[in-house]
Amino acid sequence: MESTGQKRIERIDTSVNKPAIPPSRTEKRAAKTRKKLLTAALEIFSECGVDSAAIDMITERADLGKGTFYRHFTDKYDIAGVLVEQAIDHLIETLRESDRQPTTTLQEVLEHFLNAHYAFFRNHQDEFILLFQGRLLLKLERQATDRIEAPFSRYLEEIERQLMPFLGEKKLDWVRIRRLACAVAGFVFGFFSFAMIGMEPQDIADSIKPLRQSFVKSLTMFLTQ
Repeated sequence: MESTGQKRIERIDTSVNKPAIPPSRTEKRAAKTRKKLLTAALEIFSECGVDSAAIDMITERADLGKGTFYRHFTDKYDIAGVLVEQAIDHLIETLRESDRQPTTTLQEVLEHFLNAHYAFFRNHQDEFILLFQGRLLLKLERQATDRIEAPFSRYLEEIERQLMPFLGEKKLDWVRIRRLACAVAGFVFGFFSFAMIGMEPQDIADSIKPLRQSFVKSLTMFLTQ
């Protein structure tokens, strides 16, 4: 018959975490190849859109063969889904980092949303374009059923989480949250279009300040009606 001490020792031994097995050379090589494909696809999608992109364009940019592509992804929408998930992770992280600043009013929260999307555009421009361009923007505006919907839902849930403390008893439906997200993305994209034609940052900020104030007031009315 086993003693209590022996049983205790066995339980302790089985709870010890085993050291992680380092990846093999093959696994490292596969991860590097996958990263090259993701980087190339993000560049292509931001340049010409997901619908217009072709797998040949991605593999040529990555300097890899089509067979290599299909060992990692089933089609261009599969790799687009992975990129959308990564982009949403970065956007939510940016929203949460900016959320650490104290806000006391709904208008301040909306200003925070604008600032967070500005920061996301500056640091992840290709990902911003991927998320808020043509076909994918429509998926944000209208409920979709494919794998791209899930990460967008996480993004909208984060927006809702940050808004709710400032809306009192008012309940927000998802259509309104989606439209808010689309409006913010469109405003930010328009803001940075000025930078793309060579305007200085301070000139952009000065010229857009009155428009930004009006935009935030309009969003406040939209949410509280």
